[in-house]
Amino acid sequence: MVMSRGERWVLAPVALLLLDAEGRVLDGNDEFLRLLDVPDVEAVAGRRLADLLTVGGRIYWETHLGPRLHIEGRVDEVAVELRTPRGREPVLLTAIGREVRGERLVEVAMLGARERSRFEHELVGARRAAEEAERRVRLLHGIAADLASVAGLDGVAWVLLRAAVTMLGAGDAALWTPQEGGPLRRWGGAAGVTAPTIEELAEAGVRADGTVVVPLRTAGALLGVLALEPRRAAGSEPVDLGTAAAAGQLAALALARATTHEQSVSVASELQGAMLSDGIVADPHVEIAACYRPGVHDLQVGGDWYDTFRVAPDVVALSVGDVVGRGLKAATAMGQLRTAVRAASDTGLPPEEVVERLDRFVDRTGTGFMASLVYGELELVEGVLRYACAGHLPPLLVRADGSAGYLWEARSTPLGVRGTTPRVADTVALAPGDLLLLFTDGVVERRDRPLALALDELAEIVTNALGAGLSGTELLEAVVARAPEDDDACLLAVRWLGPEASDEQPATEPSRVASADEEGAG
Repeated sequence: MVMSRGERWVLAPVALLLLDAEGRVLDGNDEFLRLLDVPDVEAVAGRRLADLLTVGGRIYWETHLGPRLHIEGRVDEVAVELRTPRGREPVLLTAIGREVRGERLVEVAMLGARERSRFEHELVGARRAAEEAERRVRLLHGIAADLASVAGLDGVAWVLLRAAVTMLGAGDAALWTPQEGGPLRRWGGAAGVTAPTIEELAEAGVRADGTVVVPLRTAGALLGVLALEPRRAAGSEPVDLGTAAAAGQLAALALARATTHEQSVSVASELQGAMLSDGIVADPHVEIAACYRPGVHDLQVGGDWYDTFRVAPDVVALSVGDVVGRGLKAATAMGQLRTAVRAASDTGLPPEEVVERLDRFVDRTGTGFMASLVYGELELVEGVLRYACAGHLPPLLVRADGSAGYLWEARSTPLGVRGTTPRVADTVALAPGDLLLLFTDGVVERRDRPLALALDELAEIVTNALGAGLSGTELLEAVVARAPEDDDACLLAVRWLGPEASDEQPATEPSRVASADEEGAG
């Protein structure tokens, strides 16, 4: 049944009354009568509203509210007190003046202040709960973003420990992760943060000292245990178990991803290392050193390569190349193209024809398009180098007398790109002690300086290193130390020792400079 407007007015949960222009009561609803504890409207009809208020309320009505209502036509939520048989009753009063059929009337609503206080208290509580939920979501989102920014186990561990202190409110934190065939590995935390018990490996909980312990599990597997020690300063909030447990779920996923990633890194690194490890020829006429440092450190593989191999008993082929892209895909293309270089040069063709064969390989397979390459063949006895550059930076030649220059001849387009000029080669005669450096663009290219300046710096570094008597390995270490870290860097240094070197002498041991990641693994 739908109530009429009059019924809704009478039964409204708010005290409602109607006044005449002089402020006298004409009518009131049930809630108004309940507040005054009177049986009907007749008991208060004709009385001025001001007379129903306490002394202070009456004075306030007469001096402020009445005039304001007359001038502005309304007053909103003014705190006054009614006189009732039970004593003073605080209310919030709202009044609006209206013209009804030529007569001025005043509609008044009064809400019990005690009820309003309870409502506002509940509203404040709900708002605080909502703000806390929003804060928690933002906090977990920040932790998830930080964990997503790292890949390896080390990165995940230290991001998690930092988040425990900066975001979860811990005074200190420690992480334990399982090791194959050994005890749990501990990350961070002072000695006071003790290792988890067997029971704590099963379920999150709070120790007697307030330390929150959260096992990190995903798909039923235990990937770690996080302990969050509370801050001991006076007034510090305890670590919230629910938030810590939610962060632990994010951490478990990150640890699972890190474990898988490190397994992939190990396999990829070993594969690329295996491909490059046989790329240095040992011969008494030359000293050869090589270096490879991937730009994508997390994966430790890339698209740059070096290689040396014999195409005849007294002729060594040299190649350094760069496949477009980074990571595993570039490394796969690199392996194919590096093998293709060996296959194309095995017939003893001159360098320019070797590059043309590689063009046909790129056309046929689609592998290595736009890759750059410098390929040369060095006659070990006579010291004559014939080389070709396909879209690659020129080799650096440092003479035994300390002079240096780049071999700018014999340049053409990258592999697979058909230019208007044919592939060309050039010949350079080396003197005993001359050093030839082949390198990829990651060694010199920087965003903060022109390429020409970077090439000049490289020549200066190499010349100074040779003048200081550094070996080929030490020279490459000096160059790599100055190279930008955001790109693959590959170098091949070949020093011709001269025709007087005897085949009966032991071959100079070739050297390969390990990357920083390999050194750390060792």
